[in-house]
Amino acid sequence: MSIVTRWPMLLAASLGAAFPALLRSKRYREKQAHKAELHEWENEGGNPAPAPEALDTVVTTGSA
Repeated sequence: MSIVTRWPMLLAASLGAAFPALLRSKRYREKQAHKAELHEWENEGGNPAPAPEALDTVVTTGSA
């Protein structure tokens, strides 16, 4: 192999190894940010949404 083919192959190999690492680190940062936001929300006294069955009841006031 000549130097003309070695450099592009080295560059392609290094980019091929770096791309998955960048994706992995992005997913890790997003997961950590979500975890921090959830923890902050829970510390504020946030409650989970009510079950859908509880929303089925219709409250009527007055005469129909």
